[in-house]
Amino acid sequence: MKRVGNFALLGLAAALAGCGTGKDAKKPKPQALVAAVSARADQFTPQLVALGTVTPLQSVAVRTRVDGQITAILFHEGDNVRAGQPLFRLDTRTVAAQLAQDRAALAAARANAVQADADLGRAEQLVGKGFISKAVLDQKRAAALSGRAAISSAVAAIQSAEASLSYLTIRAPVSGRTGEIGFKAGAAIRAADTMPLVTINQLSPIAVRFLIPAEQIQPVRFAMAAGRVTVAAMARDDGGEGPTGASANAANNAGPSAPLATGRLAFLDNNVDPGNGSVAAKAEFNNVGDILWPGAIVSVELPLGTTSQRISLPESAVQTGRDTPFVWTVGSGGKIAMRPVTIAGRAHGKVYLASGVSPGESVVTDALAKLREGDTVKTHAIASPTATALSMVKPRA
Repeated sequence: MKRVGNFALLGLAAALAGCGTGKDAKKPKPQALVAAVSARADQFTPQLVALGTVTPLQSVAVRTRVDGQITAILFHEGDNVRAGQPLFRLDTRTVAAQLAQDRAALAAARANAVQADADLGRAEQLVGKGFISKAVLDQKRAAALSGRAAISSAVAAIQSAEASLSYLTIRAPVSGRTGEIGFKAGAAIRAADTMPLVTINQLSPIAVRFLIPAEQIQPVRFAMAAGRVTVAAMARDDGGEGPTGASANAANNAGPSAPLATGRLAFLDNNVDPGNGSVAAKAEFNNVGDILWPGAIVSVELPLGTTSQRISLPESAVQTGRDTPFVWTVGSGGKIAMRPVTIAGRAHGKVYLASGVSPGESVVTDALAKLREGDTVKTHAIASPTATALSMVKPRA
């Protein structure tokens, strides 16, 4: 009886173990739902795309050259001014009084010079008759020369006072738009002040400074050597993650937006930055309507080749592999495969391929980190509204 009981216990344990094994069995991998696009050929022009900073061709911090007190401000903040236009007027009373004193000194010097010249003339007549000595004649001649020197000194003093008086009217050194006024009427200012009275920025024409990467320096140089290089200034992208699904499709189909301004490549620096291998460049724009504003960050685009047909895909479809970029293509039955590609360029949220994908092939655009070679997926196409909605396939175990 005891042995029979042991067998019964062993059978019960085996049954329980069997039930536990079935309950804990590994569940099948859930179906992966991914978005995909149909690859298509688009017109592509090789171009340089970089971020640039809008920089005035001339930016002048206006400061005083003499100490004084502001008596009048002759413009408003934000006004467009022309070169030579009066901006500030300082107290002129002290300098004007000095100028009047110097002019009086000049009149006295001229009178003294006339008297000295007359004395010299009489002395030259008397010395021949023996009425005065040659020593007296020399004194009269020295007095006449001293009178002429006094005139020159008085003239120089007047010129100095006139220059100082002109400094008391502060004029615009360049044409442009004024910024914030640093001092108000009645303030005492000095030539040693570090804060400018106002800063004037030239807005038209205006420049955009940007960096050319090392691999594109030679193409840019060749383009400049061939003639005028047109540069487009575009509104800067927000830099965030792009939209997905229908919104991504709309954004990609919309194409490039209109440029803010169109100009020319005007300057290429003569030195390569040893830190990153880039070269600084400047593009010049007429800036009609003051669209470009100093200090703003814009996207700069300039063509570097001829237009050709290339396969275009959303940026999100192309991944960076260990050795080469790649995409996930969807074959028959929803089976995916990793496909190495060669990138011809990027523009406006799209990647243009030189090789690797043919027109019409389906390419995955999201959930890329979860995919493995040979997986089968369920997709919804976003390349066109009429694309097939869903393809149901069981994923690999």
